[in-house]
Amino acid sequence: MKKRTGILLGMILVAGTAAPVASAAEPQATNFQLPFACGDAWRLDTWGHNPALDMVHEPDQHGTEGALLIASEAGTVNMSFWHDNAGNVVQINHGDGYYTTYIHMQSRSVNVGDTVAQGQEIGFVGRTGAGSNDHPHLHFELGFDADGDGQASWGKADSERVNASFNGVEYAGASQTWRNVVSNNC
Repeated sequence: MKKRTGILLGMILVAGTAAPVASAAEPQATNFQLPFACGDAWRLDTWGHNPALDMVHEPDQHGTEGALLIASEAGTVNMSFWHDNAGNVVQINHGDGYYTTYIHMQSRSVNVGDTVAQGQEIGFVGRTGAGSNDHPHLHFELGFDADGDGQASWGKADSERVNASFNGVEYAGASQTWRNVVSNNC
């Protein structure tokens, strides 16, 4: 795994006085990629659950159900289970407090404790769980473990999810849609 570093709170002596240096509440997530095959185009929507994203295949959603789902970044699987509302769920610990959560999967190809490389198969996009409304899509959440409990809470407005960033571009904002976002997970 690549190590990400944050800016530490420090002090600089300026003309005999102490002045604070910039600080960050969390390190910057820099290397996440869309969790799909390289070159595939997807539509990303925040709907009413910003900063979580719902993802469907472009241009017309055909090919969404059963699409290969791959790890957005290298890490260790810390959750892989069935949930009545979310269906098949996988969460990956990427280090430095960052976690990705993949929801409504058709099937899961990884188990708790598995180490995955960026771009490695973790399952397939589906429509499982009551919360999918029987509509094929991937519900994706990037989370930051703010409370230090070894996971990122997910699935609700007060969870530890943060703005998603793929290939260095941030995707966030209430009821936003981005069309034809191409995966660089190569």
